[in-house]
Amino acid sequence: MSDNVFSFTSTTELEKNIENSLTKIRNKISTANPLITMVQLHVLKFLNHFGDIEASVHGDIRPFENKMIDITQSLIVSSDINAGTGYLDKNEINEYMEELNSLYTTATIYVNIAPKDDLIKYSQGMQMNVSGTMYSYFEKAHFTDMLSPYTDLFNEIFGITSVDLVDGLLTISRRLRTMGFMEALLDSGASPEDEMSEEVFLNLAEYFNVECITGWPVEFIKELSLQQGECNDFYEDDIQVMIKEAPIKYKPFIGIGDKYYCFSVDNLIDNFYRTVLRAMRRKKESVSNKINDIQKDLSEELPFKLFKTILPTANMYQNIFYKAPVGANGKYEWCECDGIILFDDVMIIIEVKGGALSPVSPFSDEEAYKKSLNDLAKNPYEQSVRLYEEYMRAGKIEIYQKESKKRYKLITAIEKSEFIQACCVTLDDFNEIASQIEETEFIQNSDLPVWCISINDLRVYPELFNSSSLFLNYLYQRSHAIRNPYIKLNDELDHLGMYFAYNDYSTRIREIVNEEDYIGEIYIASHRDEIDDYMARKINSDLEDEEGESFLDLLIGPAPKPKQEMEFMLEQLINLLDGTRDYLCTRAARYLLLLDSNTRGNLSDFLSSRSRKLLEFRRRKAILTPYMALNYKREDRIRELPIISIFLLHASNKVFKDVVKRKRFLMERVVYEDEPTYCVLVGINNNKEFKKVITNIIGPEQFQALPESAYKQLRTTREKVSKSRNIKEFE
Repeated sequence: MSDNVFSFTSTTELEKNIENSLTKIRNKISTANPLITMVQLHVLKFLNHFGDIEASVHGDIRPFENKMIDITQSLIVSSDINAGTGYLDKNEINEYMEELNSLYTTATIYVNIAPKDDLIKYSQGMQMNVSGTMYSYFEKAHFTDMLSPYTDLFNEIFGITSVDLVDGLLTISRRLRTMGFMEALLDSGASPEDEMSEEVFLNLAEYFNVECITGWPVEFIKELSLQQGECNDFYEDDIQVMIKEAPIKYKPFIGIGDKYYCFSVDNLIDNFYRTVLRAMRRKKESVSNKINDIQKDLSEELPFKLFKTILPTANMYQNIFYKAPVGANGKYEWCECDGIILFDDVMIIIEVKGGALSPVSPFSDEEAYKKSLNDLAKNPYEQSVRLYEEYMRAGKIEIYQKESKKRYKLITAIEKSEFIQACCVTLDDFNEIASQIEETEFIQNSDLPVWCISINDLRVYPELFNSSSLFLNYLYQRSHAIRNPYIKLNDELDHLGMYFAYNDYSTRIREIVNEEDYIGEIYIASHRDEIDDYMARKINSDLEDEEGESFLDLLIGPAPKPKQEMEFMLEQLINLLDGTRDYLCTRAARYLLLLDSNTRGNLSDFLSSRSRKLLEFRRRKAILTPYMALNYKREDRIRELPIISIFLLHASNKVFKDVVKRKRFLMERVVYEDEPTYCVLVGINNNKEFKKVITNIIGPEQFQALPESAYKQLRTTREKVSKSRNIKEFE
């Protein structure tokens, strides 16, 4: 939103409008029973979402609708006002919603014209308007991972285990996210079309009773609850209501009388981990150091667990040390790194931060917020750059395990890494700003590409990638995209959506730019809708009867697993290469994925047409060895790719078993003797299915190792093959 749009609007005027709106809102809720008001708002939000399921799945709802329960609960617990005993009728509720809409619109304009850095304004806007940052499907795995290490402390302080906590949390989530409330509404005998009685609202309130839902100890629930007016000094003025973090961020439940209720499930899930840690520290200060130690171990273990799912054959080294120049004098000192992942010629430098993103809002304390961004992104990236620069200087790096204060044991020496990626992982979610922060002053200028991601978002990748080569290709394409000044995305998962849509999405955007005479900026629409649809179906299918059709499928159609679209034959080959878990085959798959769409199409045509012809010749007992050379023309080479030759053979061919025969076969057919060629032998069965694949590199050293007589004989054969060769070329 451009500042020029609001050039005739002053912040003073906007502050006054915000103050007026809040006065009207407080006056409204002061006339009613707060418990009934919260139930009324949930009914309204539930029916609005039920009326437009697709918009709810994609998050296409107005900010005030998303936040109306949060802000109302925050005003109830922070306002020193007398609560009424009645409830708002339909007209009053509609007026209340209109005032909330006006309030959020005014506050959004206020944030956009404030004299702040763009990142600070963006962060404030996201914090003010957005909640529900993790896919519900991952809640069980996420909180099991995050809370299990603290189970002894939970038991000691609250008499509850981590299993009890996770089970109760998931029960709340299911209760507030699914159609169960519709059943409760129907059982009440009331019609949403008509005015509902006070008795109906109070009966419905039990649907949100935390103790009844979870069975947690009351003392634990109380520690996570706020009573009406308990935080009456939380906000210093009215503008803070919109720009300061909400009090319910720290304590998500509301206590009314002797009961405790949960109305905002998104606020609960978004903040639960930090909330329970704070609760333990409040109850027993002496456990703070133990909590810090557990969190450090957890933050260092969890990313590698997730990466191992995506890259199962990778070598992973955690808590390593190496020597590099430090300080002004450049003296070599021992330096620490949270870990390194090695997969073939790819190195991923992992730095993990378990610290919290500043709980205060960006506008409330800009310096504290920037400091937390330094701690979570800038500092870990600089640590990664130090390792990277030492590796690039020496061409290799030795990594060590620390055995004692002054004793280090060599683990291995790393060299021949062609693609190096920094990955800065945080326990706290900062999805909405992660994709923005990579292009700010928080990330120093370096040749080392960086990927800032939270644990929440990292969980999405094992779910969507079952191919190591595709994931590594994504990292490669993403590393180009973050250096493209025209690619400014609002969300980390937009990168993933664009990759699925275009593969080389950085080049795609440049092509759009080049089609026009002048483009200052490009608006890129959200590309995560397919991911949202799929993840919504995942959680919905878990809750539905396995034999029944998904509720969402019935309403808005099925949502297949998002993936990069490619021709069937190429996809079959990539899957076969990946499935071998052989590093040369995976490397060949990664090279093939770098091909542009036209070349991919030609390769698929070759695989399809020549497979048919190969089987026809086999039935006629004739010999045919179709093969295709890629990137062999010296005048228009793709720098990132080697020469690749693909050979189609029947799966029963002896070259798959006979190493000597295979080597001879390939040496007779590679295009050049003086350049290495990746040779991919693909075996098909009688059903035209790819069943075998082997990748070998044939290079100058194999030819040079031959005795002169053998080489002459090979050269004669190569000349004969060359005369009969029919190389499929790409124009």
